[in-house]
Amino acid sequence: MEYFSQPTALVLLILTTLMWGSWFQFSKRLNGYPVSAFMLLLYSFSVVLVWIIIAILKPYFFTEPIAQMFRDNTGICLGAVLCGMMQAAGTQINMKVIKNVGMILSTSITSTTGILLGTAISVHFGGLRAGQSVGKIFGGAAVLLAATILSQYAALLRDRDTGAADDKQSYRKELHFRTKELLTLLVSASLLTPAYSFAQSAFVRTDLRTDGIPQLLCIGFLSIGGFLGTLLISGVQLTLRRQWSLLFSSKRILAMSMASAVCHYGGNVLYTFCAPILSHAVAWPIGTCHNFWHYVWGIGYGEFKGTTLKTKIALGAGMAGFVLGVLVLC
Repeated sequence: MEYFSQPTALVLLILTTLMWGSWFQFSKRLNGYPVSAFMLLLYSFSVVLVWIIIAILKPYFFTEPIAQMFRDNTGICLGAVLCGMMQAAGTQINMKVIKNVGMILSTSITSTTGILLGTAISVHFGGLRAGQSVGKIFGGAAVLLAATILSQYAALLRDRDTGAADDKQSYRKELHFRTKELLTLLVSASLLTPAYSFAQSAFVRTDLRTDGIPQLLCIGFLSIGGFLGTLLISGVQLTLRRQWSLLFSSKRILAMSMASAVCHYGGNVLYTFCAPILSHAVAWPIGTCHNFWHYVWGIGYGEFKGTTLKTKIALGAGMAGFVLGVLVLC
């Protein structure tokens, strides 16, 4: 069932990318608060938020009892939980790399793998609508990929502009460190990031795919998986570092984690309604434009302050590529 027109779905999808591209910014304001504790709060609030939404909206979107749908689709429901756990694990790794090597560079790597793998999964499992073609979709994805490469090149130019490469020995050590971090991120993005795309494309019931479960229920099980995966990973870290006492130590962090939950899984709820209308094959690559907002925030935080005109042109071309990629896909 289509709940919105396609233009409305597109606008809401762009709003979703803004929400996804904004919640990471809270991690920069933790001021020593453990990232693992922040992530556990975020996913705890997320699972509560999603199931409150399901309780409110269920009568309008599906009538079958949830317990019965679980019994009839046990494999799909458990698969969604597993995908949620994988996505949460990938997010934890991404957060660590962002802390060590910066927002711009890390998101360039994740988007490079996520765009291509996620698009391929969405096309294969989600299906295409009339007028859509594999060539056009991958053409748009290629434009988005080029945008990430240009943005990453701008980040390298920024390092030169700001003097990060002046001390060659120090810079080599930094490159070695970054290479290890980015290889870890690349593996994570390849193995874990596509799990969300797979769950949305393969498990959600649409007019293009008659088997599966309602989109609201799918996002509900994804949120459970996200919580369980984060509880496992963060729980181990908090236990080893003896930091459980810090979990509820800051009202400011609690507020930030609630806001992050609204942006993260509130965006996921919006996506799960918009994607079937546009087709998952189109929605997924457009959804990766959350990286555009990472760059916008990066500029706002002064990551490119004092750089040369060449660097700014490269970054501007990369950001323009995101806009062009969306236009191609539309």
